[in-house]
Amino acid sequence: MEEYEVWMEGFSATGERSGAQFQGKIKSESFAGACEKLVGKQLDKNTDGSYRYGIPSIWGCRLFDNEKDARKSFG
Repeated sequence: MEEYEVWMEGFSATGERSGAQFQGKIKSESFAGACEKLVGKQLDKNTDGSYRYGIPSIWGCRLFDNEKDARKSFG
C-alpha cells in the first residue's frame, strides 16, 4: 500500500471563490481508493457508480494527489 495525499482544486462560481483544499492523507492501493476512503459519498458519481467527470471530483472540483496540480486552477 502507498500513502496518498488528496487535494481538491480551487473554484470560482456564483460569486464564491476558494483555493485548493487539502482533504487528508491515507494509505490505499490506488489514488481512487484513497479518495473513496477519505471523502466517500461526497464524490461525484454517475448512477452506475463511475466517476461523473472521469476522475474523482467533489461538486465538479477535481481531486489530485499533490498540492501543485490542485493549485493550477484558482490557486
